[in-house]
Amino acid sequence: MIKVILQDKWFFSFIIGWVVFLLLINWKTFRKNVWGGVLAVVLELWQDGEAANFGMYHFKYAFPTILDVPVFFTFGITFTMGVIFLQFIPENPDLQLLHLLVFTAGFLLFEYNVIQHEMLVTPYWNLVGSYFDNIAIFGSILLLNSFIKSRVKWRV
Repeated sequence: MIKVILQDKWFFSFIIGWVVFLLLINWKTFRKNVWGGVLAVVLELWQDGEAANFGMYHFKYAFPTILDVPVFFTFGITFTMGVIFLQFIPENPDLQLLHLLVFTAGFLLFEYNVIQHEMLVTPYWNLVGSYFDNIAIFGSILLLNSFIKSRVKWRV
């Protein structure tokens, strides 16, 4: 089983996601920002699971999976980038929009790389649709942040 995991292409995206996460994470605010990762995982599993169900795209080299989505993708890049996205949201609403667009573009570059390495097969999907889908997902995290900040005072 270890040999299968080490040969899994998604495992390497998991490692990269966690290395970036560990380099950037602010442990003092992790308790608050972890919810960005949790929401990113829930939305990603729902969206990717349904897209795979409808045959819009599917993942290759995926072992193990949850709802036909690679576990290493879900708990690697998706979770860690959800936390990091929330951690770096600026206070200024204009900069929040810029943060959303830039972060989504970065995630799109990751997706482009995954498609080029044939880890994601997209017969009925394209990067334009994915860009707007990612804006909706990260935008939801942005809304969650605004909602929580308006109702709760976090101690850092």
